[in-house]
Amino acid sequence: MNPAILHFSRTGSVVKALFFLGVAAIAFAVAGLMHADRVAPPPVAAGVPDLTLPAPAPHRDPLAPFKIPLLVIAGVTCLFYAGRHGLRALTRQTAVRIEGGRLHFHSSYGADPNPLPAADIMEAICDRADRLPGEMSESVRFGARARHGLYLRYRADGSSRELRLIDNDVDGGIEQLRRFAAQVDAWRRSAAAKAER
Repeated sequence: MNPAILHFSRTGSVVKALFFLGVAAIAFAVAGLMHADRVAPPPVAAGVPDLTLPAPAPHRDPLAPFKIPLLVIAGVTCLFYAGRHGLRALTRQTAVRIEGGRLHFHSSYGADPNPLPAADIMEAICDRADRLPGEMSESVRFGARARHGLYLRYRADGSSRELRLIDNDVDGGIEQLRRFAAQVDAWRRSAAAKAER
């Protein structure tokens, strides 16, 4: 594999797309069940079709008006991510490539500027995801122990920005990510040496 190019992993993208589809299905199913429960007809007495029992007293849930819309929003968000990962799996596009001293990112990373000059990269760290810089909760940090990532800190418009690439997003996993990190570091050092001259 070319160490200067990261391709999206088809397997990783399919697994993530299926995960987000499953979460979306659960969110929509729960929202549907909650809606059906809210509009259910009053119970009818068994054996006496004309007799309707009084509806049970409603229990007051302060979050009831917000639960269904929140579940629908969560489901739509998960569908967006499922579509994005599904598209990555189908098109098999390049995630990131180094070309001419610049990093060219796939548009889904939202990197700004894109392409990013290697001279603007201040730090490139490839390590276990829970050891990478940045804030994360304890539960996220615990899950991140199973993943590796590449952390990039760079200058843009006078401020410092960050970008992370995770091993299960790219073909070749952590080994390819390490080779790519070495290429980024070599380009970064070369750009810094040229700037000092």
